[in-house]
Amino acid sequence: MTSKIQALKVNQWLNPEWDMIQFDVEKTRKKPAQGFYVFSMSAYELKRLTGIYRRDPNMDPTEDLGIQRRHVPKRSDEILRYIQKGFPLSRIDEKKLVSATDADSLRMPGWIPTAVIANILGPEDQRGPNNRKVTADELVKVKDGDGATAEIILPSSLKEESWKPKIFPIEIIDGQHRLWALEEPKEKKWDPNFKKKIEEFQIPVVAFYGLDRTWQAYLFYTINQLPTKIDKSLVFDLYPLLRTQGWLTKFAGPNIYRENRAQDLTILMWSQKESPWKDRILRLGGKEKGKVTQAAFIRALMASFVKRYNGGKKNPIGGLFGSPMKNHETVLGWSREEQAAFLILIWEIFEDSILNCNAKWANELLKREESKDKKSLFYGPNSLISTDQGIRSFMLIINDLVWVANEKEILNLAKWNFEENEDLEEEEIVSRALKSLKKSQTEVVSFVKKITDVIADFDWRLSSVIPESNPEHQNQAAYRGSGGYRLLRMRLLQSIKEKTRDLKVKELAGEVLSNLDYEDDEA
Repeated sequence: MTSKIQALKVNQWLNPEWDMIQFDVEKTRKKPAQGFYVFSMSAYELKRLTGIYRRDPNMDPTEDLGIQRRHVPKRSDEILRYIQKGFPLSRIDEKKLVSATDADSLRMPGWIPTAVIANILGPEDQRGPNNRKVTADELVKVKDGDGATAEIILPSSLKEESWKPKIFPIEIIDGQHRLWALEEPKEKKWDPNFKKKIEEFQIPVVAFYGLDRTWQAYLFYTINQLPTKIDKSLVFDLYPLLRTQGWLTKFAGPNIYRENRAQDLTILMWSQKESPWKDRILRLGGKEKGKVTQAAFIRALMASFVKRYNGGKKNPIGGLFGSPMKNHETVLGWSREEQAAFLILIWEIFEDSILNCNAKWANELLKREESKDKKSLFYGPNSLISTDQGIRSFMLIINDLVWVANEKEILNLAKWNFEENEDLEEEEIVSRALKSLKKSQTEVVSFVKKITDVIADFDWRLSSVIPESNPEHQNQAAYRGSGGYRLLRMRLLQSIKEKTRDLKVKELAGEVLSNLDYEDDEA
């Protein structure tokens, strides 16, 4: 019996604007039908109906009429893992999880709501090197109903196991890897029950009818090339919506744990009234002088306070808010609010050192600034502090120096005992934690102050405000680009080692400098 699929007909045509397009049958751009169809069907069944004409790398591009990319099995495998496990588990090697139960807290639905874009060939459409047509008994027929409904009628011969037409009745314009992914269980040793589920797995389809090949190429281009890449800050901003309770207390292993915590801390830095970065973090991306993006702040935290740590030669310094590998227990058993309070504290101390410095760079920068407010040295459009390189370098050196000092018991951060009141709003908890930290951890405040007073004298000007004839221009220009992160961090540590009067800080700066060869995968 012939299978029928109910569909919606979408009428989409602008008249007279689209009628003015130059259509040309000879150039495979005949006038298309004035709409398309939307329906769902078994992905496995759609794959059987499909002829995917991939581009041939050995052909002249002007002669190659294939629309699709070549099949990349790795991409299809990735999609199948996503369907089975959802994100982020599909991207994680479960062998690296701390315990098997972690997989359950990460498992999510592997929805595929985006439609495969297809073209149904009509009886007169020709394909292949010999310009063949689909035989009458192998055509997929479309029967328009009343109003916006239609029926997609599949060929009865499709039910035969040996069915393999010389010209397939459906072409895939976009979405081939989704179809290949859903056929993988047929080709590999998968559980029989999973194979059956995949055969019945439905996907949405947007189908054109009799669409010429030039229009297919045009559609493929507009779908895959024109959309603007999503700003990473927008992606991170979704994390609170994706959160499950189990994600909040884990730091070792998959990036998803650490990204989630780094995003939470960034939001608190942006929203907390005491924070020097209140309203100065661009939550939704973009560029604005004197402000940093949410994505940059998150990456800086992942490279410093919540970075991975295994204690080996390549990674001897951990993150104060991170945890050793294969262990969910953090170095410091601090809550998110306590961690935010510590970050606010170190940035407050740094800001105070900058506002009270009388360094040459600061005086020269103030002379050329329209505003003589010293805060422009910290947040201004010409300050290196309020750039990706600046925030990351500062958080790295503070984390590393405090971490080593804590390990050597020069500082004792674990003795901070702050009792949270769960009935209070998060903002009030952070405020109280900050006051408690300042009062009970005076040695930490003093330690950080010794560091920031030295680096306040460091030249924090952007190279763009220094004449190119001045040797200092080239010195500051070296911080641009990816290599600038490491260079700035190294020079700051060297400056601390050379200029601090505190022998313990000098020794620690030397130790951290000697460990800069380690490979930091987030740096």
